[in-house]
Amino acid sequence: YNKLAVREKLQIVEWTMEAARGRLPVAVTVSEPSQTGQVAFARAVAPLRPDWLILQPPALRNVPEREFVRLFGAVADALDLPIAIQNNPVNLDVVLSASALLTLHRNHRNVCLLKGEGPILYVRRLVEETGGAFRIFNGRGGLELPASVRAGCAGLIPAPELSDQLARCWDLLTRGGTDSARDGASLHARLLPMLTYVMASPEHMLCYGRRLFAQRIGLAPVHVRHPCVEPEAFGTEWREHLATGLPAWGAGA
Repeated sequence: YNKLAVREKLQIVEWTMEAARGRLPVAVTVSEPSQTGQVAFARAVAPLRPDWLILQPPALRNVPEREFVRLFGAVADALDLPIAIQNNPVNLDVVLSASALLTLHRNHRNVCLLKGEGPILYVRRLVEETGGAFRIFNGRGGLELPASVRAGCAGLIPAPELSDQLARCWDLLTRGGTDSARDGASLHARLLPMLTYVMASPEHMLCYGRRLFAQRIGLAPVHVRHPCVEPEAFGTEWREHLATGLPAWGAGA
């Protein structure tokens, strides 16, 4: 997001909404670094009618938590769409407390979802401390997908490179029945080495994970926008080794 101009972000949202055609829910992340920017971008996206918006906290250090509550509240009041807050203690500089999130929900009822991604114990505490006020979706590439199901998450926002397989895994784990649960756990175990490799860091994910995605959907060549991490020969070789046996895109999903 920090490499795209606003017009490019809007174009991608337009393309996505055209491609989805209501078949799947679409969430749009709002990552502008100011209240004015977030409100403006959210209002520009709203006519496209995404299912919900994810508000990402601006990377502002040493700012009182109440200022982020005020900022997100202003964005929520400007729209009639469901709103999620992104809380990621691993990769983001700003993480709201459960009490701040509940204040937002109480004062702005359309703030009703969380992208509560993080280590599973953090996510589980978030589920408990918010007491059902939010539908909570984990992320982090699906690393802890089976635990997310048990922790009470409503869903997963997957990284794209294995999203078809992670969706299949989620369906199996939540379908009910011993056989489905076993098959879902087995599928996740097969995916885990690749998930662990890709999710080593955000830069590593963008370098190797996005190229895996492009390879799986037949998109070539890959054009990168600098500055970025360039792939190493060994890194690419290991990614291809881990991808051995992956089914064709969408198979079984």
